[in-house]
Amino acid sequence: MAKITIVTDSSSDIDPELAAELGIEVVPVLAEVDGKVYRVGIDLNDDQIYELMATGQNRVQIKAPSSAAFEQIYRRLIGDVDYVFSMHLGARLGSLHANAAAAKSRLPASTTRLEVIDSKSASYGLGSIAVAAAQAARAGVPPDDLSRMIHATIRHTHVVFFVDTMEHLEASGRLTIAASVLGSMQRIKPLMILDEGEIVPYERTRTRAKAIEGLFTFVEDFPRVKEVTVLYVTSPEDVEKLLDKLDPIFPRDRVRVARFGPSIAIHLGPGAMGVAVFEGLDEG
Repeated sequence: MAKITIVTDSSSDIDPELAAELGIEVVPVLAEVDGKVYRVGIDLNDDQIYELMATGQNRVQIKAPSSAAFEQIYRRLIGDVDYVFSMHLGARLGSLHANAAAAKSRLPASTTRLEVIDSKSASYGLGSIAVAAAQAARAGVPPDDLSRMIHATIRHTHVVFFVDTMEHLEASGRLTIAASVLGSMQRIKPLMILDEGEIVPYERTRTRAKAIEGLFTFVEDFPRVKEVTVLYVTSPEDVEKLLDKLDPIFPRDRVRVARFGPSIAIHLGPGAMGVAVFEGLDEG
């Protein structure tokens, strides 16, 4: 059986214990605090970074790991494993994928096959893809089949979310909205969707309650759903409201609840919520 390793980055918001259990290599994103750089999840944990963000007394920036960081991991793996599937934050959402691809281009010839994959997703949308890949690899799925499965999982994984204010997304420069449209959205809480890795408007909702209802409707509209993850930044009480709504169509004990990690939350701002939905791969 081929020896396969899954690599992702900490923007995937995978629980560290689950990543360790499945043997997933997680490249840490970086937090620059007042000019000093820390590795998220190693030098600073999420709670510490959230606290720094909340105080407003420190200048916090989240940065992608360098291509050298990816290269170091790849060089450690090549020759020791047969296949590496390295999947990262959507290429249109930051430089993680580009840095991973640049690292691959500098590697020597090897018997190890390395595939760098654009997840076209973020947070636990990406995380769920990496976890599914690692589980399939452990179950003995052959590499070529696993590659096809990963790309199919990407196509069937969907992330929708809303923010309390558009200012953080606007400042990130990753919002695919014309300025004239953006101006009209400042007074509402629109649902946004990741469409082929781009953040685009999905539905106009005017209140937080309507936005939460919109998240429920998004899940409800799928003819079949295999996995649901509810994501939040600072509003666990609203998570409970959404879980109550979802329970009749997708039992709450099957819903994963995860907090947006700092690398995503810094672009969404306090109060943001979302859902990641995996439809399953059965086309029948």
